[in-house]
Amino acid sequence: MTYPFKFPDTAPPTLSLGRSRTWGPLAATEVHASPGRYPGLVAPDHRLIFYLTPDVPTDCACEGVKQRRIQTPYDFDIVPAGASGFWEDHLPCDMVAVRLAPKLMTSTAEALALPLDRIELAPRLGARDPMIEHVVRALVAELAAPAPAGRIYADSLATALTTRLLQSFGVLGAAGRQTLSKPQVRRIVEFVDANLDGELTLEQLAEVAGMSIPHLTTLFRRTMGQSVHAYVMERRVQRARALLLERRMTIAQVALETGFAHQSHMARWMRRLLGVTPSEVLRV
Repeated sequence: MTYPFKFPDTAPPTLSLGRSRTWGPLAATEVHASPGRYPGLVAPDHRLIFYLTPDVPTDCACEGVKQRRIQTPYDFDIVPAGASGFWEDHLPCDMVAVRLAPKLMTSTAEALALPLDRIELAPRLGARDPMIEHVVRALVAELAAPAPAGRIYADSLATALTTRLLQSFGVLGAAGRQTLSKPQVRRIVEFVDANLDGELTLEQLAEVAGMSIPHLTTLFRRTMGQSVHAYVMERRVQRARALLLERRMTIAQVALETGFAHQSHMARWMRRLLGVTPSEVLRV
C-alpha cells in the first residue's frame, strides 16, 4: 500500500504537548503530532500511545515488530520500557501518551501471583481492548477536568490498567529460561558505563531494569554469565586501562575516575583480571 501524502520540505515534524497529569507511577499527556517520522526514544517507563484522530495512515516499528495501518480512535501501541523504534504519521494526529513505571507493573504482578522471573510486557502495535479503552477514556476526562479526582481514583485506574496489560498482553516465558530482555541489558550497560566513577548499587540497577534486586541478580547472572559485581568491576578495569593508555592522568586520578576506592584497590583488580599492574600498563 502506498499513501498519496508528501511531507513539506521546509517544515520538520513537530510534537506539541498539551495537558498533562502525573499520579505517582502513572502519567498521561495529550500530544499533537504533525506529519512526519519520529524516532521512538528509549525511556525507562512502559508507554501506551492511544490514537484519537481517525483515518491517519501510519508506518511504525518497535523492537522488530512492524506495521502499516490506518488508525482508528483508541487503537494503541505498547512500547515496553527500554524499547525503541519509529513512528511515521502521514497526517496530523492527536494522541494520549500514558506512562507506567516498571515498579507499578512489578507490584501488580506480585498481587496477581504471577511468576516475576517469567513475565514481561511485549511490544504491540495497533492493539485494541475495550477495558483498556475504558480506563484511558477516564484518564482523558481527568486531563480535562478543572478539579481532578483524588489520588485513590487514579490508583484504581492504574491498577485496572496494569492488571489488564499483564493478563492480556504479558508474555510468559518458559520456566528456568527467562533472561533479561535486550532493552533491559542495554539500559543496565548504559547506566553502568555512565556511572562508573560513582558508587553503583544493586538498588539503582534494579530500578533501571524495572525489577526487584533478587530478580535482577538471578537474571543478570543467567544472561551475562557473571554476577553484577563482577561485571561492574570488569567494566571499571577496562575503563581504567583505556584511560591509562591515554597517558593524560596519573594512576591515582584514573583510580578515582573509574570508581575504585584508591590506587591499590584498582591495582588489585587489574592484576586479577588483566594479569598486570597499572604501572605495567603504562610501560606498554
